[in-house]
Amino acid sequence: MPRPPAPPVKPVTRGPSHALIGGVVVLVVALIAVLVWAATRDAGELGASGSGAALPDGGGVSVGAGLEADVPQIRIYEDFQCPWCGVLERSVGEALADKIEAGEVNVTFQIMSFLDGSLRNDSSTRAANAALCADDAGAFVAFHGAVFANQPQQEGTGWTDEQLVGFGRDAGISGEALGTFEQCVADQPHADYVADMQTRANQDGVTGTPTMFVNGEKITDEEMNRLMQDPSALDGVLAAHP
Repeated sequence: MPRPPAPPVKPVTRGPSHALIGGVVVLVVALIAVLVWAATRDAGELGASGSGAALPDGGGVSVGAGLEADVPQIRIYEDFQCPWCGVLERSVGEALADKIEAGEVNVTFQIMSFLDGSLRNDSSTRAANAALCADDAGAFVAFHGAVFANQPQQEGTGWTDEQLVGFGRDAGISGEALGTFEQCVADQPHADYVADMQTRANQDGVTGTPTMFVNGEKITDEEMNRLMQDPSALDGVLAAHP
């Protein structure tokens, strides 16, 4: 399946190396056993309940209390090469992880890959595929956090396959599962789904990362900027979108 073209970027805030619409990406750690593990490839509509693992639908990866749970339903649009996504993860990632562990929210990650076009590499696509490989191993959220924690200082440098495998090891993948993960990183079996996630983001009208929806409502630019700077703003942002 050919990869979709990169969507235009409409910057709200400017960073040191590229401009992307202000917003938030949230990164989380592994769920404790008492929660429902809902690491599904979601085929539902934006902001609606649903479930499923139909890869062509490009519905992202859902983790937390479940897509049908009566909790805030959050959808995050992100690109692993986006430095602002890394900034927001460092700001609110831990706070949201606590809420996920407590069963208070559900988060669907819509992993985009449009920065490959502007940065002239394929690291967004390969990292997204590797994240799905980690999902296969039950380590999506930990791997997701490891990738953002290891963003290169120079935007566009990207990651080698060896580095991505190392992030999987950091995420707790070991033994036979690590060998399977390494092969998955090399073979990119989820490449079609990665392209579908970008297509889904385009269809949803998302033109930059990070972008965040709560219960189907896009958080405002002001809310996004507050989340970038103050992790304690998370409760207020969630409450503003019941």
